[in-house]
Amino acid sequence: MDPDSEGHYSTEKEYPAQEPFEPDEDVKAGDDDFRPETSSEYHTSDDEESDIGDPNEVWGALSLGHDARQRASLKRPAEDNPAFRPFKRQKGTINLEYLELLNRDIDDAAHRACLDDDVDLPPTQIGLTLWSTVEKRQFFEALSRCGRHNIAQIAAHVNSKSVVEVQHYIDFLQDAHQRRRQFDRRSFLATAEYPAAVELSPQCCHAQEEAADAVSLRQEQRESQREEQKWGPNWDVTPDVALRLDRGDNQSPPFSQLFHTSRWLRLSQRFFMNSTIPNSNWHHIDDVPPSMWATAFDDFHSLAISVTRRLVQATLFISMSRIRAKRELVPKTRSFVRRKDAEAAIASLGMPANARHLWQESARRLRLDVYEEPPSRDDEGEDEPMSYDEVERELGEGPDTTTERPVYNHESEFEDEEEDEEGSHENVEERDIDREANETLWYSAADLRDVAGTRQALKLRIATERRQEEQADRFDEHASSRAEMEMWEVLQKKPPMEIPRTQDPGRPERSNLDVESIYPLRRDWADQLKYRSEWEAQQE
Repeated sequence: MDPDSEGHYSTEKEYPAQEPFEPDEDVKAGDDDFRPETSSEYHTSDDEESDIGDPNEVWGALSLGHDARQRASLKRPAEDNPAFRPFKRQKGTINLEYLELLNRDIDDAAHRACLDDDVDLPPTQIGLTLWSTVEKRQFFEALSRCGRHNIAQIAAHVNSKSVVEVQHYIDFLQDAHQRRRQFDRRSFLATAEYPAAVELSPQCCHAQEEAADAVSLRQEQRESQREEQKWGPNWDVTPDVALRLDRGDNQSPPFSQLFHTSRWLRLSQRFFMNSTIPNSNWHHIDDVPPSMWATAFDDFHSLAISVTRRLVQATLFISMSRIRAKRELVPKTRSFVRRKDAEAAIASLGMPANARHLWQESARRLRLDVYEEPPSRDDEGEDEPMSYDEVERELGEGPDTTTERPVYNHESEFEDEEEDEEGSHENVEERDIDREANETLWYSAADLRDVAGTRQALKLRIATERRQEEQADRFDEHASSRAEMEMWEVLQKKPPMEIPRTQDPGRPERSNLDVESIYPLRRDWADQLKYRSEWEAQQE
């Protein structure tokens, strides 16, 4: 199967999977992942040494616990190779309904809106601007994600309307909302009517993974066939192919002249795919070591050339500007590009000066086990791995763990109050309502007097909102149950256990009693701000 021009997938005939290469003997890795050509070598003086550090120190400090060579005795023997691995994708039959669901999601991602919603949004003209159905769906999708005050992000999401047009639409909706509340203070939608994300059981999620595996495996087979037609025998850069490319020949692809491909694979084997989390460790997914397709290397090669060209152009521009400015005072200034010119170019392009910070936090980010002394074959796993703070301290300036941070006990303010209330309130719900009322009356900026009438009105509104929240939970539970039943029908499978049917919660409860009528939340704070243009703000 292969995606068409719009990214959709369709069924194709199956192709046999490619036989993987067997990995060769492990080779000690170095630190640099690039191999400059002879004509492009760069040498620095003694005072301009690289900030990367000694490669032996870096690799010595990161002695990983899952290394294939140093911890061979702690792993399962080679002959004990089960046919099933817990995270290995299983080949199955294509589910056409699931494929249709995938294509609908692709359409939603392409249009940046959910097109299969039941909400009717006809085209509307607001002022001099015409909003189509798709643009309105994109607008409300961005409005729910970004908030009504992030106008620039909403306009970027819609992509066909300016910031002024988006602000005009929001003002139009806000004016209509305020005119409605003058006649009816009740909310247009009850709390239970706001849609929430549905929850599916782990069994249903596992069934979806199986259906997704069937699609991805066939797509991968088609892509691998296309890769092989394009690159020939070097389409899948395995450890054997990487060693052959590193030796170099006349038919080697261009990326092999720049990259040490075998070191790239060892980075994946020892760092990026060597996590202590099973589903992020290649040992738990397949018995074949990590490999990369030639197209991926080609993309990195193009990216490296593009970034290098930008950096060289920026460096030349900064150095020429410096030389011209300096020659006005010193006419004999020589046309040299200095290190500070390159550093200024790097800063102007927003690039990091070095990769030290990236490697310093790699163990924490990738969930690696790091040992100060790599375990030997005679060890029984008694040595504990280093903590992430210790690793970052060894590789550089790590977080300061000795500084004691003040700990605030927010519950201590209510301990005496709870002890008194436990004897007078038998109902937990009433105690929670009293606690929220006390927080509003005593610890908020509402400036409300703690009198019987105010407390009773506030407790009544809090109880109403809590009932609406409970009803919203019942609506969400019913929607999740219905969505899971529909998903099982799409997957064309029966659930492993009977799904408990939830009762229809009925019509949502509506009320014009809310805490905001007593304690305003100042949702209109933006309307009270006075707009000032950029030049007025800079003038002061």
